[in-house]
Amino acid sequence: MGRSSGYWSANLYTSEAVEPEPTAPLRDLPPALASRFRAVRDGLLQIKDVGEQVRFMGGTWRWAWEYGVGNRKLCWLHLMKHGIDVTFTLSESDESRLTKGSKLSAVIARSLLEGQRTGPVKWCWLELSDRRSIDAFLSLARRKAEWLAERPAPRRAPKLQGRRGGEGIEAD
Repeated sequence: MGRSSGYWSANLYTSEAVEPEPTAPLRDLPPALASRFRAVRDGLLQIKDVGEQVRFMGGTWRWAWEYGVGNRKLCWLHLMKHGIDVTFTLSESDESRLTKGSKLSAVIARSLLEGQRTGPVKWCWLELSDRRSIDAFLSLARRKAEWLAERPAPRRAPKLQGRRGGEGIEAD
């Protein structure tokens, strides 16, 4: 997952002072890359409850397209001069669920293998170089979005009886 400073210097949007519009890559990238960006962006935005934010991620990552479910992060798209890449995280639980499910595509399996663990989270990187890698990533993103949307059933306090109108309480 660790990328060199040379890699990050190829970010398409380098100026912290100028925030790119969410659709800027559609006009700023060569047609083939713009088409890939449209495919992955549209695929992510079609996932229920997924939002998009263009964020400056510091001097290394620079501008990234961040996707999340509420305040939980799904992934970050990196628009590079010569390609589109994605960084995504998986918790230990997510990774376990992913590897116990159906067979993983080769690009996702390699991304998991090469990912770097930081505490309970694995940071994975994937080059979205063709339609197959985009489809594999979107399949993973849909599964992760479902996991992010899962919430434990609310725990209800036991219902107290007898406080209203004397119901349920007997006097001696």
